[in-house]
Amino acid sequence: MSAEKRARHLAFLLNKDTFQVAFVEFKGKVYYSHFPKASIAPSSAVVKLLQGLFDRHVDHSFFILRQRIFTTAPLSEMCKGMIKVVAKRASGDIIPERDSEFQESLEFIQIDSAAEALSNVSHLNAENKMSLAKLTEWLRSEKATTNEEFLKAAHALSMQVPRGEVLHDHDRNIAALLVSKDGEVLSYGVNSNSKNKTLHAEVNLIHRYYREHGGKIPSGSVLYSTHKPCKMCAGMIYEWMENSANIKVYYSVEESGGLSSQTVLDRLGLNQQLPS
Repeated sequence: MSAEKRARHLAFLLNKDTFQVAFVEFKGKVYYSHFPKASIAPSSAVVKLLQGLFDRHVDHSFFILRQRIFTTAPLSEMCKGMIKVVAKRASGDIIPERDSEFQESLEFIQIDSAAEALSNVSHLNAENKMSLAKLTEWLRSEKATTNEEFLKAAHALSMQVPRGEVLHDHDRNIAALLVSKDGEVLSYGVNSNSKNKTLHAEVNLIHRYYREHGGKIPSGSVLYSTHKPCKMCAGMIYEWMENSANIKVYYSVEESGGLSSQTVLDRLGLNQQLPS
């Protein structure tokens, strides 16, 4: 049986009419996640699958995610970015189709609740749990009003992340702030990716904003990040903007390597490096 026919049959076995499904097969097990089609959220079946695999199968996620991921939904900028950064390859728009020749016995492992739009991650560090009221008060003490001052404040926020001698065992000291056109702090995020590689500062910021406000990032908002958003973060920022022509992303540290080059924000001219 070809890989395409196999994927279609697995999609048929996992299909639910009102849900997208994403799945990956590894050593006789099929890990899968559903996303409600009616939901409008900074997520998808692919995003839930990737976040959930890191969260619940942290010791094996590296090996599982070397396999091709399949989804019945089209691959958005957000999905393609996250796959590029934390996985290997994926195929979208898989059409569920029964194959009578399929005789294998497989174990199916559901990664997350089908009804939830976002994955319920457990590796979010304490630095992401400050109230916005407390953060706003702190920013007032920092007297942040200009782009450079907000970036400086983001750097100060990032330094709250504890580091150790073995850097890969600790979260990176990266932070991001979302500020409205009127200077109101809308959300923030701090890197917490030492165990869950999807939990970059910008992803945490957007998911927090969604949980607290529900809507997309308002037009005229400015996102400040200490480091240039990678393809995953850029894709999620792009997908979750009310108006892609009316938002700006400022960062200070230019990341090396291909994962932060030629992002969707670069292509649209929506991000800009400022001196730190």
